[in-house]
Amino acid sequence: MYNLMHGSLAGINALLPLEYQVIISTSEYEQLVKTEVTYLCYYCEVQNDKQDIEIFDLQPNSIQTLVHGKMLNKVWNCTKCQRINMLNKTSISQTVLQNPTFLGIVPEPPTRRNGLMDKLKFNIEIERWAWLCLSELEFKMAKFRDDNWNKGDDELIGEIDTSLDDKEGGGIA
Repeated sequence: MYNLMHGSLAGINALLPLEYQVIISTSEYEQLVKTEVTYLCYYCEVQNDKQDIEIFDLQPNSIQTLVHGKMLNKVWNCTKCQRINMLNKTSISQTVLQNPTFLGIVPEPPTRRNGLMDKLKFNIEIERWAWLCLSELEFKMAKFRDDNWNKGDDELIGEIDTSLDDKEGGGIA
């Protein structure tokens, strides 16, 4: 059943001209949909990528321990000014794609493995992949139609025969 679904989606994709085809690439898809998290430095107001900083524990002085009741503070160093920022006072931004977003790229379909848990998980994953692929294909087909349809061009209407001809006398009674 899944082979038929996969074949049908691949067939629809193959019928589109190359510039309208959906690309199937897991690495390119993951690069486009990855979530970006940035930390704003309190001092120099520079955005720091999450993967560029390291969060560590800093022991506060005795007055801070007495006032706040914490034994350790989570902090990080800014990559530009090298000053220490308190994590609980840091403005954190997360960039994610809004739905619906059409990228023209889908990941490769999941593969079936052996085992009972995989059979349950595979059905969910392949269905999710199929709907993603189908929505991308529908978007590309609509784009192809819009790019190639003569909008507002009424010249073609005169060339299409829309009448019911009674050429041989066997018309509709």
